[in-house]
Amino acid sequence: MKLLSLIVLLSFLYSNGQSYTTQWYTMDNGLPQNSIKDIVKDKYGFIWLSMEGCVLRYDGNTFVQYQDFKFDNLSFGDFYGNISKDSIVVFNNSEKNILLISQRQPKMISHQDTPKDNRIYKRLVKNNVTVRYVSFIDSYFVQLKTGTYYFEDNSIIYIDQKSKKRATINLEFPRNRLKRLFVHGDHIFIADTNSKKILQLYQGQYSYVAAPSIYTDAETKIYWQQVTGQVFLVNHGKIYRSRLSKGQLEFTYVLEYKNIDKEISGAIFYDEIFRKLYIGSSINGLKIFNLSDFSVSKKNLPYQDEVCYAAIPYGGNSVLSQEGIRYFNNKSERLYKAPQSYDKRYIFQDDSGNLVYRENNSIHIRYKNTGFTKYDSISFDKKEIDGLYKNAGMYMVSVSDRNKFYLYIFDGDNCKKTKKIIPCEYNIDTVLRYNEDLLYLGGSNGISVFSLSQNKIIERIGKSLPVKQMIKTRDGNIWLTTYNQGVYLLKDHNVIKIPADKNDFLANAHYILEDKNSNLWISSNNGLFKINKIQLVQSLETSQEPVTYYRYTKEHGFLNNEFNGSADPDANILENGQFVFPSMEGFVFFTPQHVKTYFPATHDLYLERARVDSKMIRLKDALLLECGYKNAEIYIDIPYYSNLENIYLQAKLIGEEHSQWINIKNDRIFRLSKIEPGKYQLLVRFLSSETGKFVYKSFPIEVEAYFYQTLSFKILMAGLVILIFIIGIQVRTNFLRLKNKVLKNTLVHRDKELQETNTKLKNESDYQKKLVESISHDITTPVKFIALLSQELAQSDDAKTQKKYFDSIYKTSEQLYKFTLSLKEYTELYKQENTTENEYQLYDLIETKKLLFEEIAAQKNTFIYNFCDHHLAVKTNKNILLAVFHNIIDNAVKNTSDGEIIITSASSEQSVEINIADTGSGMSAEQRTYYSELFKNKGSEHLIFKNYGLGLHMVIQLMMKINGEMTFHENTPKGTIIKIHITI
Repeated sequence: MKLLSLIVLLSFLYSNGQSYTTQWYTMDNGLPQNSIKDIVKDKYGFIWLSMEGCVLRYDGNTFVQYQDFKFDNLSFGDFYGNISKDSIVVFNNSEKNILLISQRQPKMISHQDTPKDNRIYKRLVKNNVTVRYVSFIDSYFVQLKTGTYYFEDNSIIYIDQKSKKRATINLEFPRNRLKRLFVHGDHIFIADTNSKKILQLYQGQYSYVAAPSIYTDAETKIYWQQVTGQVFLVNHGKIYRSRLSKGQLEFTYVLEYKNIDKEISGAIFYDEIFRKLYIGSSINGLKIFNLSDFSVSKKNLPYQDEVCYAAIPYGGNSVLSQEGIRYFNNKSERLYKAPQSYDKRYIFQDDSGNLVYRENNSIHIRYKNTGFTKYDSISFDKKEIDGLYKNAGMYMVSVSDRNKFYLYIFDGDNCKKTKKIIPCEYNIDTVLRYNEDLLYLGGSNGISVFSLSQNKIIERIGKSLPVKQMIKTRDGNIWLTTYNQGVYLLKDHNVIKIPADKNDFLANAHYILEDKNSNLWISSNNGLFKINKIQLVQSLETSQEPVTYYRYTKEHGFLNNEFNGSADPDANILENGQFVFPSMEGFVFFTPQHVKTYFPATHDLYLERARVDSKMIRLKDALLLECGYKNAEIYIDIPYYSNLENIYLQAKLIGEEHSQWINIKNDRIFRLSKIEPGKYQLLVRFLSSETGKFVYKSFPIEVEAYFYQTLSFKILMAGLVILIFIIGIQVRTNFLRLKNKVLKNTLVHRDKELQETNTKLKNESDYQKKLVESISHDITTPVKFIALLSQELAQSDDAKTQKKYFDSIYKTSEQLYKFTLSLKEYTELYKQENTTENEYQLYDLIETKKLLFEEIAAQKNTFIYNFCDHHLAVKTNKNILLAVFHNIIDNAVKNTSDGEIIITSASSEQSVEINIADTGSGMSAEQRTYYSELFKNKGSEHLIFKNYGLGLHMVIQLMMKINGEMTFHENTPKGTIIKIHITI
């Protein structure tokens, strides 16, 4: 099966009064060849074409070709069978092979041709100009429900279906008369052009019946197709349909197509639902005639355009323009001679029937009593006429004078006498007399409400809205059309935006007419729209479903999709009920009640075909896409032979993230991009009636997953990761326990070394001179404080007060003890050498202090992290570094609660940097400045470092000893960062 993608080229044939448009398909735009043998429509609404080498299925937009049959002869002929039973059959030319079309698909079936008496029989199921009745056929037969007629040379034999009795009809019948045979039901008719009689065969009996002369006219060509039951009469280019009504033959006019006599038409089919006539030619392809409910009237004058604007109803069934052209629905005539006008936008009739219109910046009045041949002109000195209006018995003209605008109200229909002049701030494009007192003036800045009794503008509505027209419907609602901003409803002095159509063509809507069924007909720059007013107002209140419009275009019978507006009147309702809208090519006439809308039936949607990675497949209950597919297309088969946009065919994939409705294009294909594995539902919807309700159909789609995309695989991998993580934690815990044990032993040894170093430092005279002032200050203060507390304790008899003093003495003594320990450690370190021969891992030194303070920090809910490089080694005195790290980490632990201490390292070829960052209370800016200044004053004889305690001062002295440096920084969001720089 091969799908032919079409770019449909429409060729529209118009002439004044014609009521159809034409589509023409050939090999140039969709058909595999130009020879059409037969046409039939199945019970599902699809149209089938038989031709040389294949059969085609047509859905109103695309052709699907079927040709992969194992036949020796693929030249297919006529259709026959039973449409209602979903059984359509077509033979090939040899009638040895047969195709059965059922369930929207053709398939080969077995066929046994049983010879009868060694004679050649041929079934007669269609009659047209191309049928030949050759002599080597012994008998042509027509099989009906009641029996079968055999037409042999000069005789007719009838075999009853039930009794099987054989009877010879006593009538000489030469074979050439079969060319004018046609069938209605169980009645066979044969027209005789010589005797002007109609022979009727019914249940084995014959008779002659009366019929209109067109049946026996020698110029009439008769077409009959048994499976469709349709009979057509073609006479001088006019096509009629024949029917049998109450035993009488009658015919109805279909259309006129003069070229049909010049073409060899092998097949004709009329679709009564969509009012389309299909004519298949053996040489010119397929022509589709779309019968129109619209008619376009033009003036057809040489060297004059057909652009139409304003006109007035004239005579009950026509309109009259200011050029003197009277337009009927199928013709036009001139009432009076006038030059072609390019100022066609305003015209009305006064109370006397005179024509009043604008021409060359003046008002012309053509008098009815002169046959509109004589006229007077009225002009306004130094003012330009913008518009001319007649509304609710009031005659008005809008004029402008530079940037000033005025509305002149005439005294009745006397346009020469002004009754009132209304100055306006903005231009006036349309006027509506709302009631006896109020005038609505529409322009580029909304609507100004003018009170005649108060002689002033009392209200402004819809400011900045460029109003084109104001239309008041029967229910009292006022509708606004605008320039490029769509349609609005004026309700309770507020403007409500009407939802746009899907293409936003109504942004340039012109005018609105309401028919008897409360339908609004809206002309625009791109088509004529129809929507039910009641449903539209309800949708504005609920907003549950999108507002749906039915759009009529050239396909429905217009000469041009562009209608005209910005005039008065913009449209008319005639006495005979016809609506008339002006367009760029003539006036469009139609009777609203007769204009049809076309919608598919609720079941007319089939999801049976898909193309996956360029391979066409047949769908049944679901679509399964294998893992790794590249692209997929699902064909939405819907037999619809009108404008697809009017049924709002949409689809979305449920189960996909951010799924939204997608408008289906004319190719009727839903394309699946690469989606994640899983189960989805393709939901398709379309309008099936004018009520605005959607019909929904869902179709399951499943995308297979790779093994690594399955849920079981993901669960397995998650379990494996958790297992590895647990094992890693256990190994790390065991390692840390062993490391902790080693570090504890090391700490004992280091403690002894630190005590010795402290003793040595005490003996250094230079250091003692530098420290004496600070030590004296720091020791004298706590000792004095303890002495004072002891005195107070001796004088107090209160037990609670005594306990308080004891606690203070204890804490102060403890701090003093710690102070003494730090002095000892510092004096010992100062006597040691700056460097050693051995290298020490910086990470191990930090880890030693980390383990020492880890438990203390844990008590304060603080965590210490050692992120130093494991391979970074230094030869600097290990004890000095440990003292430095000890003091800084100790301070960080003391000042940090519910936080973290992070120790990192960085190195270059010349230096090593250790960063110790905490999230504690942090150092003040003054403290950071103070300690930084200590490094700048290395050579000072008097270091003033008594204000902030001894610990950091000792560290700074040690860093100076090893030629190192420390910097102090503020941490974000809180805490302190201390950077230690050591030269390698």
